[in-house]
Amino acid sequence: MTARSAARDQRVPLVVHRTERHDRQREETADVTARLFTALIGSDEGARAVLLALPAVFPWTRHLSAGEVREFVVDLVDATRDVTELDVHAGLHRVIAEWRATARVLADPELAAELTRPLPGDDHGEVVEP
Repeated sequence: MTARSAARDQRVPLVVHRTERHDRQREETADVTARLFTALIGSDEGARAVLLALPAVFPWTRHLSAGEVREFVVDLVDATRDVTELDVHAGLHRVIAEWRATARVLADPELAAELTRPLPGDDHGEVVEP
């Protein structure tokens, strides 16, 4: 029996300790990514390059309209900035997960039709964005 199989049999938990160095590297990586995105979308050529590269990174964006793709890019850049400026990482994951869920709905025409059809009953007015 190897040490690896013994550990697996005993269900020994693996403990990972993050170091200050690791945190600094992660922050620097996020900062570079945010600045790169910001610089690219600051020019028409850069924005086109981002839009052309997007399907390679996020294949599901093909189900979004051109306007939705632009909105996704803005949300992505804003969330990336929040990672560096506010040390808030969950927002970036949330943006990607929410847009992927939107694409998943749009990829299924029956589901999209069901979710966008008018609701029966009284109209209670416009819903204010939170």
